[in-house]
Amino acid sequence: MTDAGPSPIAPRRFSAFISHHSSQVAIARRLKIMLAEHGIDGWLAPDDIAAGTAFDQAILDQIARSDAIILLFCAQSDQSRHVKRELMLGEDGNKAILPVRLEDVAAQGLAYWLKDYQWIDWFVGEEQAVNKIVTAMTGTVEPARHIAPATAPSSASVFRNRWVILGGTALLVVAGGGIWWALGQGAGNAEAQADVADNPIQPGVWTSRREVVQILFPEEIAPEYEKQFKALLENDPDPEDCIAAKVAARPDVELFDPGRKSQCTIGSFKMNGGRISGYLNCKIAGDPNGNLQVTVRGTYTSTSMEFDNVVTMQTSQGMVRFRSHETQRWLRGPACSAT
Repeated sequence: MTDAGPSPIAPRRFSAFISHHSSQVAIARRLKIMLAEHGIDGWLAPDDIAAGTAFDQAILDQIARSDAIILLFCAQSDQSRHVKRELMLGEDGNKAILPVRLEDVAAQGLAYWLKDYQWIDWFVGEEQAVNKIVTAMTGTVEPARHIAPATAPSSASVFRNRWVILGGTALLVVAGGGIWWALGQGAGNAEAQADVADNPIQPGVWTSRREVVQILFPEEIAPEYEKQFKALLENDPDPEDCIAAKVAARPDVELFDPGRKSQCTIGSFKMNGGRISGYLNCKIAGDPNGNLQVTVRGTYTSTSMEFDNVVTMQTSQGMVRFRSHETQRWLRGPACSAT
């Protein structure tokens, strides 16, 4: 017998949880078929939960397995508590959220969750909408991509040094773009502000150190690209930054985006009792559809902050999701100059 060698490994298929109101099941099924033509497995609760399986547990398990949540938005889904719960589970699981508008109506019941998302309009054209979904999930028509270095414009610097892994050209190492989805509302939300302590940290000069702990997606990355990706994000030639007295006294989105230069918003922000949490969303200069999503989790004292976060970036050419760790320490103050 001739040894034919090992069988080729089939490329990994993407999967999407299709969240929808029962009145739109026909569109959901059509979308599932169209996604399959692009190598993406769609999942619908009415069709894909096996007989005898607990409905709630099946949904929990599938959201955990999926790469993205596709929300079919209409007037009915806007008022659906089931759709809202699925969206919240997706956010808690750090999933990409892709809202698809089936009709031109404004969000009301889901306004808090969808305020800063980039919409895909199904009513403009089904093929066009599906192509945007496929691009958002895969970057190309191929099922997966490696992280590749790219040249980033100098104007694309999103957070100076104050936040996770986002200094200068590092942000755009993944094919020169930004992110596609976002979370939460702006930091001016009164409910969020009520969860922020007065004077939790010292104003002045702070220094930061960051580390890429684990790349979650793509699952397979060329070693040389992974090394370069981490080096760009971790090596900061100027790790010192100024936290102004106003921001230190009542932290808001400017704690992460000084001067709002990156048009960031933050949702569900809490900084009280030694803990920090929230969902951060920023625009990317040079990419009109670019956004950055960071799930913020950390602790603080008056002179230190420590974060373990999940960061998702996506461009028209690819997506990357990773865990990062950052430690920040107060050096001197209160006087400093914010740039």
